[in-house]
Amino acid sequence: MSDGRTPPGTQWLQQQTAQTQQPTIIAQAQQQWPILNRPELSYKYSLQPNRGFLEAWPPGETGTSDRPRPSDFPATGYGIEIYNPQTRPIDVLGDVTSHFLVNTDPTIKDYYQRFQSSLTPEQEARLKEQYQHAQRHEGEKRPYAQWRELTGMPGYFRGYPFKQWPDAFNQRAYTPEQRTMLDQMMSYLQTAR
Repeated sequence: MSDGRTPPGTQWLQQQTAQTQQPTIIAQAQQQWPILNRPELSYKYSLQPNRGFLEAWPPGETGTSDRPRPSDFPATGYGIEIYNPQTRPIDVLGDVTSHFLVNTDPTIKDYYQRFQSSLTPEQEARLKEQYQHAQRHEGEKRPYAQWRELTGMPGYFRGYPFKQWPDAFNQRAYTPEQRTMLDQMMSYLQTAR
């Protein structure tokens, strides 16, 4: 059915195009970063408008009634569900790194701990501002400490190295030492398995 503005069949074509991109996004990510080929990682493509780009599902996370864990992800495994065909391979790496590898890969775990301990008072204040924004505009209800651990800190950790924030902002949001450290982490990810 056409809405009068979209030629008939366009929505179907967009969905088919998005579905054919799924293997490409995942395959490209796995080819560029072999560390993403670990057997304990599952991937799924689910075109879902207005859900963001992707969702990380840690072991044991069941989700909510309106956003349940995909049934194809083992309960004891880690999964990445891709919602948007504009998701980039580096976005997949960023979520796997900031939600999974920080707990399972000793080298990444060390980078993450060093990054957390290097935060300046200004950066801590920025995290609190992000939390307040999430409360006002995104329906965030978790206490700050929980949000910081599960969402805020992983997001801050991803912003610069995974090109999720604009370069001009990254120059202000990270110290030169942090950028150097995160560049070293990215070099490690290029060769890690």
